[in-house]
Amino acid sequence: MNSLIKTQKEHSIQRLKKEIPELRALGWSDFHLDILKKHFGFYLGLMSGKIKPKENKYKQFIETIKNYKTSKPKNVHEEVYLNYLKFFMHKNSKNKNKPKQEDPIWKNIPMDLPGSKQYPASMQEKLNIEYDYGTWNDWFDDWKYR
Repeated sequence: MNSLIKTQKEHSIQRLKKEIPELRALGWSDFHLDILKKHFGFYLGLMSGKIKPKENKYKQFIETIKNYKTSKPKNVHEEVYLNYLKFFMHKNSKNKNKPKQEDPIWKNIPMDLPGSKQYPASMQEKLNIEYDYGTWNDWFDDWKYR
């Protein structure tokens, strides 16, 4: 588990390095980019819970980021990370709206296989009924006298 978190963190840092030219093109200053590069791993550790907040300012940072829609950044670190989150979410929302490219190999395979579809509510009600199967002795006695 620990190695998985490390690889995710390393992957995120590599992604950030690739996104720096995009951020610079959007008008980010070198000061903000340097702060983001220097503290990005720490920000990820705080937000994932890997690093426990020891000081009140770290707890405040976590609360500000959790309530990113309504809260205002109180220092430069919160401002930089909030702006990066907005950039990242905007970039991902663009990718969602792109039409999917049809793959010639997989085009004949259905996307929703029969076992992976969600049951309708009427079927879920039937599945939630508890059945009384009887006790072990009832079952054993039944087989014993056949």
